[in-house]
Amino acid sequence: MRGALLAVLLAVPARAAREGQGWDWRQTLTPHFAIKHQSPWLPDGFSMGAERVHSRLRRDLGMFSPWMSREKINLFIYGDHESYLAGEFEPPKWSNGLAVYDRRAVVMPAMKDARKMLSVMAHETTHLLFDGYWREARRRPPSWINEGLAMLEEAESADRPEASVWYQQMSAADPKALPDLETFFAVAPDKDLHENRAAAAWYVQAYSVTHFLLRRHSLLQFKSLCAALREGKPVAQALWLAYRYRRVADLDREWRAWLADPIHRRRVALLAGDARKGVEAGAVGKSRFKSSSFQTFSTGFADPRPAPAGE
Repeated sequence: MRGALLAVLLAVPARAAREGQGWDWRQTLTPHFAIKHQSPWLPDGFSMGAERVHSRLRRDLGMFSPWMSREKINLFIYGDHESYLAGEFEPPKWSNGLAVYDRRAVVMPAMKDARKMLSVMAHETTHLLFDGYWREARRRPPSWINEGLAMLEEAESADRPEASVWYQQMSAADPKALPDLETFFAVAPDKDLHENRAAAAWYVQAYSVTHFLLRRHSLLQFKSLCAALREGKPVAQALWLAYRYRRVADLDREWRAWLADPIHRRRVALLAGDARKGVEAGAVGKSRFKSSSFQTFSTGFADPRPAPAGE
């Protein structure tokens, strides 16, 4: 079985044969992806890395998107960022990737760093899978849990979250400086965040709260929370049904105590060299940029239109 899988992953790419793609597109098939790429070859290890991402996402998100175990996800990789912006999907200029729900596809440009490509791919595939669950009910997920989950899945391994830029940023955050969760849950980031430092803090808090709810509790509890929110229940009621927190303030207290645990900084301190660069180059570092807005920190773009009836 392993030999057959390796043969598929290492097979010479075939020409992509779908309408709208030129002669320069190739296709590489893996067990769970149909990868269309403009470059003659994918970066070394990308196909195997994509399968590892899929395996991790299936553990966390298979309950939201059972189709992912039997259908391939379409992945379009343009040759560079300019080609990506000029391509058929018309992404925003600020994005590095997007999820296209009606095609069950993720679209992104090629990058020099294969690890960065896999991180962006994981982020956008999370949106594809998680948003699809909400679209079935013709709803959109709350921004904090949607972005928090996508950032959480950027990590190479759930067992080593400290390697993630977002975990590193979280470890450096002052819990007392972050807004209370009642206030945080009410923020609409694309409308309310017009200053970069506020956007940076919002992203770190979204990652941290989602990390606490998913990694420090059971998958079933997290699924129950999302199901209650999708039904339109208020956050406080959804938290009670899924986690038995009587008030949002009870979650706030436990989350802050966990966030203040020095173990987070110790785990990051044990990282060496480039693995620790996120503390200097992550969201807080980005907040020094003059350009502002929520978009500065969002990796990609999700089509804001609701799913058509029957999707």
